[in-house]
Amino acid sequence: MARIQTEHGGRNVQVDEYKGKKIEVATGYDARSDRWPVHVYIDGQKVSGQASADNMSEAFDYGFALAQREIEQQ
Repeated sequence: MARIQTEHGGRNVQVDEYKGKKIEVATGYDARSDRWPVHVYIDGQKVSGQASADNMSEAFDYGFALAQREIEQQ
C-alpha cells in the first residue's frame, strides 16, 4: 500500500487503494478525550463502528487495517 496524505491540520486524511477499492482514513486530535478518533470510508461509504487511537500514526494504521479486513469479508 502506498498511502497518500490528502488533508492536514485539524482533519488529517490518508487515502490508498486495496483490491480495487478506495480507502480513506480520517482522524484529528480530540482534546476532550485526549485521543485520535478514527473514521474509515471504503469507496465513499463510511464503515460502521467507533475507534480511537493514542496518536495520529496509530489511528491511520488501525484505520487501514480495519478497511482491509472489511474488504476481505466482502
